[in-house]
Amino acid sequence: MTIKEEKHRFVVIIEKKIFEQFKNLAQKEQRSASNLASKLIIDYVAQKTKK
Repeated sequence: MTIKEEKHRFVVIIEKKIFEQFKNLAQKEQRSASNLASKLIIDYVAQKTKK
């Protein structure tokens, strides 16, 4: 898989138990954990920059 130049990747370190719970939540939404994390970040930024 290639990451396009307009995308950026970063690493988040969290407790293993929390990550497993997060993965389960993502599966319930039929998403990958990274896809759900990306959506949460996009939504958060959109909400905080809304004027």
